[in-house]
Amino acid sequence: MIGEVAFGVIGLLLLLADIRIFASTFQQTFYGTSSTQLAVMAGAVFATSFLAPLVGWRLGPRRSVALSAALLGIATLLATLSRSNVVDLALTIVGLAGGFWWLALLHSSRAPDRRSPFSIAIPVALVVDLVARAAFGTVPIVDMPLAVAGPVVLIVALVFLAAGLAALSGERAWTRPGAAGTLALIALPVVLFVAETGGTNGAQTALAGGLGLGPDSVRSTELGLVIVGLGLALGTLALAQPLPAGILAAVACAGGAALLWAHIPVASLAGGFVLAGGVVLAGASLPAASLAPSRTPIVVSFALAVGWLLFLATTFGFYAFWAYTPAAWVGTAVVAVAALAVPGRAVPPWRALPIALVPIAVAVPLLALVLAPGPPPVADPRNTFTVMTYNIHQGFNAGQVPSLDALVEVISHESPDVLVLQEVVRGWMIDEQHDALAVLSERLAMPYVFGPNIGDLYGNAILSRYPMTDVRRIHFAVEPSLRHQPRGAIGVRIGDVLVVTTHLDDISDSSAIRQEQVRAILSAWSGERIAIIAGDMNAEPGTLEMGLLGEAGYGDIGEPAGGTTIDDPPKRIDYVWGIGVTASNARTVKAPAASDHRALVVNVTRQARP
Repeated sequence: MIGEVAFGVIGLLLLLADIRIFASTFQQTFYGTSSTQLAVMAGAVFATSFLAPLVGWRLGPRRSVALSAALLGIATLLATLSRSNVVDLALTIVGLAGGFWWLALLHSSRAPDRRSPFSIAIPVALVVDLVARAAFGTVPIVDMPLAVAGPVVLIVALVFLAAGLAALSGERAWTRPGAAGTLALIALPVVLFVAETGGTNGAQTALAGGLGLGPDSVRSTELGLVIVGLGLALGTLALAQPLPAGILAAVACAGGAALLWAHIPVASLAGGFVLAGGVVLAGASLPAASLAPSRTPIVVSFALAVGWLLFLATTFGFYAFWAYTPAAWVGTAVVAVAALAVPGRAVPPWRALPIALVPIAVAVPLLALVLAPGPPPVADPRNTFTVMTYNIHQGFNAGQVPSLDALVEVISHESPDVLVLQEVVRGWMIDEQHDALAVLSERLAMPYVFGPNIGDLYGNAILSRYPMTDVRRIHFAVEPSLRHQPRGAIGVRIGDVLVVTTHLDDISDSSAIRQEQVRAILSAWSGERIAIIAGDMNAEPGTLEMGLLGEAGYGDIGEPAGGTTIDDPPKRIDYVWGIGVTASNARTVKAPAASDHRALVVNVTRQARP
């Protein structure tokens, strides 16, 4: 049984890595495509899960599991090594298909008198995944430098395949669940959606509870990971007792999600804690239903295939509709109802489970919190300082490859005193769950303020070596069409200089919308005599929206730097506008290419008051 559990744990971790790589590569590659086309393309990928019965029928229990495991392990390893979004996309499609088949066929095929390994493997995998994110500062292992990621994933893949050989050494036969067990399997993939968007997402827990907005909460994500780690530990302790795990899972998921998404200080932190425990209990109880002998794996395979389409639907609904919380509620409801369908089927207590998991679920996130740098020291404002504006493209370069290390290199080379960022993500599954702002703040030793615009985890940020006060966030009017992202601006006062950053609407024929957004900024911070407004304006010089800033008395002080995109020729859509200041040495950073924009840097001098 231990060999099968190890096989299940590692396979689930590889499958999670493929889901995240595919999601980030897919959304980055096809951004701007209509939602209908995106849904059809992603649906076709996830529909490969329906081929599992055919694979099982042609190859039998042992060989079909072995083949699907090989596809999953090898594709994930190659995707880690490739660092090309097109290749990653192709490889993760293969890896996902293999992972879907492997999960269904391994769950359906049984040695005599054996239970499914997944009632134990899923809780273990959730804990190990959280611990890895805490240990590496939310950066996935597959995104680490190749010198680290390559050997680690190679070893993991080899151990996975070796565990598979050990687990498949005996005879196996197909099985099927009853009606309640089938419903539970349909909900099983949705558990991963609930975990990714809330249950094991430390950044989401922290921000929902009012932490992580800055300027004095730079370790908020680490604290969020501690909270959800404690929740995972509590769920694991409950699994070691003869309790109805299904009922507990339903109550914890429903209650935890309600508190988390209510966005109430302290209460939402408790909601993340409870939801994490519910996710563990659901992951253990849903695959634990008894199974009867069958001639084919069709019932298990089709139930999980439907579940993967539900996973896709809730994920697509959440992200395509701009962090649409009803999608999270639907996913939670699916998990809770299915868990209630198996209320009396307690998971057989495994007394060793908390001994193995609780220490690392608690200790590693707590150690990461303790070791994380505290708020960096701030200096007194100077009359002349350097401002950098940078659209960091969600932490990916123009080739859609994760680029946090390159971003740190670019910014560190210029060493700005004030750094304003756009397209900042803090834990989205479709961006591989890295908290780009926390990583940059820690490595650059610069405190931040964060202005979320899409849900809690996407927006703009300002980092400064000087104290930031009078923080103010505004949200622009929400447009009726889904073509337009929710946008906003955030402003702080550094000494007596107001600094505002924004990211205006990106649809090319939406000048009227951008004009209203500029007016909203000028209205919110009207009458300022010493101010900087910087960011990605998505408008070229001479447009009406940029003219509004000139009419308000602001000067285009970044103009000498030229184009700011990586197009050939580059376009100038990133700006630093100033009033009551003078500027010198405006420049763009042309290499290395860490984003799909160039950083724009300006030395700014505050003018003496008359």
